[in-house]
Amino acid sequence: MLLKDVVYYKEQLQNELHAILKYWSSETINPKTGQFYGEISGVGVPDIYASKGIIMYARIMWTFSAAAQFYNDTQYSKTANIARECIENSFFDKKNGGYYWEISHDEKPVVTKKQVYAQAFVLYAYAEYYKATKQQHALNKALDIFHLLQTHCYDSVHGGYFEAFSENWDKLDDVRLSERDLNLPKGMNTNLHVLEAYTCLLQATQNAEVSHALEKLVSVFTKHIIDNKGHVVIFFTENWTPQTHEISYGHDIETSWLLCEACKTINNKTLIERTRPIVLKMVDIFLCEGYDEQAHAVLYEYNTKTKHLDTDRHWWVQVEAMEGLAHAYTLTQNKEYLTVAFSIWEYVSTYFIDKTHGEWFWRVSQNNIPYLEDPKISMWKCPYHSARALMQMITKLRTIF
Repeated sequence: MLLKDVVYYKEQLQNELHAILKYWSSETINPKTGQFYGEISGVGVPDIYASKGIIMYARIMWTFSAAAQFYNDTQYSKTANIARECIENSFFDKKNGGYYWEISHDEKPVVTKKQVYAQAFVLYAYAEYYKATKQQHALNKALDIFHLLQTHCYDSVHGGYFEAFSENWDKLDDVRLSERDLNLPKGMNTNLHVLEAYTCLLQATQNAEVSHALEKLVSVFTKHIIDNKGHVVIFFTENWTPQTHEISYGHDIETSWLLCEACKTINNKTLIERTRPIVLKMVDIFLCEGYDEQAHAVLYEYNTKTKHLDTDRHWWVQVEAMEGLAHAYTLTQNKEYLTVAFSIWEYVSTYFIDKTHGEWFWRVSQNNIPYLEDPKISMWKCPYHSARALMQMITKLRTIF
């Protein structure tokens, strides 16, 4: 790979990062309320009556806090602050602690259960906001959530974190994160984002209690969640007995680099060395099974029981692949990883970026046709995956070349 190629791609990534942040700080805000729309259609039409999800708000807060540090520009903190104010005023449960899952367009609680996944993302957002602003209030909020998770959600017998609780932290009959998920007590996705959040909190605090909790969660991933074939298992019983047959290629590659980041932040050399071959195996299996070499795109999911392969390309899977492959390059200096990452970027820039209405399509078909019925902005469609991947890629390219 030539240096001029790297310079070319770095410029493209920088331009797209700027475009994403500009879109989210302008097009997604309702001028009458000063708050974010709950949903914008695939062709750019806002729904002023759409409900709002804590995941979208927490991810916006994290994204713009990270951007404020990336650019060393406090203007981005202002957009993060819009999300933070809504989180504190409307999503926060003042009686029981923790954060509601969903509020109405006029910011009344709609779904009050406490998904652990959601609490983790709010923690992640506050920890990043603290890193950007050094406001003690934000750090206190992050630590409050950490202690809530350790008190109510941590499994002291088998390790890891349960999926969800009621408004007042009682057990629930239905703990599903979404309709497509199984109703089981533990899931990879929830634990992955607790790991992500604790890593960020440890970076911000160097707190020994957080470090200990994070190290125990790393152990859960290496012992239970990552199987011997190099894939993550999606759902489990309470004692970590696998219950699913789906291979999620996006979660495989996302886990690979987040796990490394956790070990690096803990700063345990033995843990880093023990985890490295597990991670690189995951990356190589991902390239063999989840990467379409002809299209230069990443497949979505494969069911080992039914043999069904979902060939749709989802936006977040593509960018997590870019990020994970760039990280694998930093571990090995194998330029093939970086070459594939840039090939995926070429696919993204050709088929995912909406040149007419802005932002990215949620997914495109195997024939590269966007699904316009999918919302452009929603409870689950946020700037976090794409903006984070671009910031991480640009940072790595600055360091490497």
